[in-house]
Amino acid sequence: MKSGIAMVRISGTKIRALREEQNLTQLYLATVVEVTTETISRWERKDSPTIKEENALKLAEALAVSLETILAVDDQEETENEQLLEKIRTIRRPVVIAAILVASLSVFFFIYLFFSGSSVARFSAKRLLPDHGTTGHPFPVVIRVDSLSHESSSLLLKEQLPSGCRVLQTTPVAVVASDGFIKWIDKKASGKRDFAYLASCEATETVRETFFFEGTLFVRQSRRQENPVSGNDRFRLSVFHWADTNRDNSIDDEELLAVYDDFASAEGMLEEMDEIESIWMGSAYRWDSQRAVFEIIP
Repeated sequence: MKSGIAMVRISGTKIRALREEQNLTQLYLATVVEVTTETISRWERKDSPTIKEENALKLAEALAVSLETILAVDDQEETENEQLLEKIRTIRRPVVIAAILVASLSVFFFIYLFFSGSSVARFSAKRLLPDHGTTGHPFPVVIRVDSLSHESSSLLLKEQLPSGCRVLQTTPVAVVASDGFIKWIDKKASGKRDFAYLASCEATETVRETFFFEGTLFVRQSRRQENPVSGNDRFRLSVFHWADTNRDNSIDDEELLAVYDDFASAEGMLEEMDEIESIWMGSAYRWDSQRAVFEIIP
């Protein structure tokens, strides 16, 4: 007893052996007992640490054993427990080695398929979409398709705009449905290729400020591939220009260069490039919601 608190002596060796036998982590025990992982580690390092009986009961419960099982015993039993722990480690070593070998073979097999299957085109598609913009104001979207194969292959790219958003223009020319569904077909796709469109979004009864885009890439060569379009899929309405990525009411050098780098393939559709450069040359801007224009501050 210590200050009226019931204390017991536990076997650190037993605790460690039971924990490792059940594949439990020190973090798990610490969470159940409501102590730190350093406390669990300290208990396991000591032969016979003295702890609160309350904590010992929680520890026994976490290890699914009785309290008596983890209490400290004489030196002979401690030695037997240490031998048991070593036995568990010995059994585990070949299992771990086997797991490593299996994982290594899997990696080599994947690499073999990757380089030997040159007849199969491997495509990916990533969407470059500003994360915000103003209501009704045009913004560009670029879907960058990349092939790891130099062989040509036919592909079909589909993009679905959310309700409240509409397509203003596409490049290359695409099939655009009235519900904001866009389809591009490329019969000889290889290497890298950009598909871009100009869009605008306005709040609706169901969507007030956040819109979600989704797309799918279909490729057909020796076998059919279907991959979702990755990248940004969320667009929010705000009072900031879409090129003002940090939303500080100005467009700095880095933001201007990012427009040219990320949306160069849509540049021909961006009639507002002069406006973007004017904002860049000015000290700031603000959105005039009444006139629906950006007012540039010299």
